[in-house]
Amino acid sequence: MSRLEYIHDLTEFTTFWQRAREGVLFLADVPREELLYFDPIDIPTQKFFDLIQELLAFQSKTEFVTLILNPDPFDYFHHHFGKYPGFVHRSENSDDEFFHLMMEDPGGSPADALGVNHQHYAIMPVEGDWIAFGDRSWDVGVLYGPADIMECARNFYPFFLGPPERFRIGL
Repeated sequence: MSRLEYIHDLTEFTTFWQRAREGVLFLADVPREELLYFDPIDIPTQKFFDLIQELLAFQSKTEFVTLILNPDPFDYFHHHFGKYPGFVHRSENSDDEFFHLMMEDPGGSPADALGVNHQHYAIMPVEGDWIAFGDRSWDVGVLYGPADIMECARNFYPFFLGPPERFRIGL
């Protein structure tokens, strides 16, 4: 069994971070009715993890990345902990490893665990075209991808919510 680890390489993290930011900026222009909404605290739940696995399997993929976009991954997280707030979950990794890393102390500060200290996060396949974005300040998360992914998600995940009034996607 391979253990999940934080991303330590600046180039690897920056590549995923830029893609996630571009995805979130794209989401800001998607009509509200085309997004699927969920509670952003769902990220460390088994059913949400199962949704991610379902979407990956639907596209014959196995790897996804989880990134914290805010608090600042560079000036805050890397500065304090010498690593980046994200990880790549591969086919050999288990759901227990995912949940463990989400709640793991990054180094002398349990309150900075990824599953606890995040205002904005993104989950997306390493290769693929869907994204889940969570915004704790609005208390909302959104999922968006191609029509077949959206249908797959709707059919699998029973906890999608209606769009909140005046919600705006931003970083």
